[in-house]
Amino acid sequence: MAGQLIGLLLLGLLAAGQAAQYLSGTEAGRMHGIASEQMLQRYASAYRSLLVCSAGCDAERLVAALQARDARFELLERLPPLPQSSEDAVLLAALRQKIGGPADLPLLLRVRTEDAQLSPLREETLLFTRAMTLKIAARLPDGRWLAAQQWPVVRDLWHSLGYSLLASGLSVLVVVVLFVRRLLRPLRALARASEQISRGERAETLPVRGPREFRELAMAFNLMQERLTRFVADRTRMLAALSHDFRTPITSLRLRVEMVEDAGLRRAMTRTLEEMRQMVEATLLFARDESFASARETIDLAVLLDCVQQEHGALGHEVSWRGESSLPYRCNPLGLKRVLGNLVDNAVRYGQRARIALLREADGVHIHVDDDGPGLAEEWLEKVFEPFVRPDAGQDRASGGVGLGLAITRAGVVAHGGRLRLENRADGGLRAHIVLPL
Repeated sequence: MAGQLIGLLLLGLLAAGQAAQYLSGTEAGRMHGIASEQMLQRYASAYRSLLVCSAGCDAERLVAALQARDARFELLERLPPLPQSSEDAVLLAALRQKIGGPADLPLLLRVRTEDAQLSPLREETLLFTRAMTLKIAARLPDGRWLAAQQWPVVRDLWHSLGYSLLASGLSVLVVVVLFVRRLLRPLRALARASEQISRGERAETLPVRGPREFRELAMAFNLMQERLTRFVADRTRMLAALSHDFRTPITSLRLRVEMVEDAGLRRAMTRTLEEMRQMVEATLLFARDESFASARETIDLAVLLDCVQQEHGALGHEVSWRGESSLPYRCNPLGLKRVLGNLVDNAVRYGQRARIALLREADGVHIHVDDDGPGLAEEWLEKVFEPFVRPDAGQDRASGGVGLGLAITRAGVVAHGGRLRLENRADGGLRAHIVLPL
């Protein structure tokens, strides 16, 4: 935004300069009036000098004495073609008047733009000017021609605008840069706060200051954050109350089930009540997600993976990891450890072992959790993240699950501003792929 504002300002200054040049009648691409007057007067003086001394002086020595840094004179026996232009006709009339010769005096003149490297004034050419060559030739009484090349100052857009644009632009730019930095400071604070919220962190209340529009934006953001916090807190309290209320009748029903004489029916009813209890507990944990709301801190992800490997190794699980030996990262340690623990549990349970890879890429931190299991059908790779959805309900019940593990795991990754997906590996097995922003 700052670059766009500065660019628009410079375009405005340039347009204002062009308008001023148009209104003042300055025509770009022509010789400056004072410069053309000086060039013509110099040639007329040189021509008259040769006329005066043509009878008793060395014309070649006089021509040599007329040489200057911005003008070259020479005597020619024959004159090469010298095309004329509309501007030349005006200058020819002025030159003829200055020379004061006869009306039929052969006189040729041409103005043409010249490449800068062909001008002898190249190193001394002022900034924002353009090189131009003025060629003049007039016949002397002895039949020879006095030819001259001169390099006058040219009227140009940059000649009329350059210095004023440079002086005014620099001074205005300093003011604009300071103003824009002050103007955009609240937007940068808003961007940082939004990034914190996207990572699941609690952002500080934005100060209400600056222009009216920014004050309204800050107040709207603070109100949005307050409402979101209140909504999550109300939902957590509601689910906690529901969980507590459900525990009491479930416990009462379990006591009554024990009085059922039919052993088969009693086991079926007990199993159903246990599933209900697990669903209530898992639902409360999924909605509240207390660990993901904890404060962030910078940890070493390599140390965290070591901890996960050791804990599962102590349980007899085959878990290994490779990758970065050290990778500091700001996160919620408990939440991220819980995410990795859930994925490793699934890999060990359904794929015999878990192999973890920790990689640092340009787009963020990549964590792979691979197993050697049968994988999943393509239609289940995304569906398994839905709450209470299980590709093999019978197997999951036997292991004590209710279909919320991967939903909670993805919620933990999203709380860190990342993304999680499952993919079948080409050489067999399933891969859980986590990408966390740097």
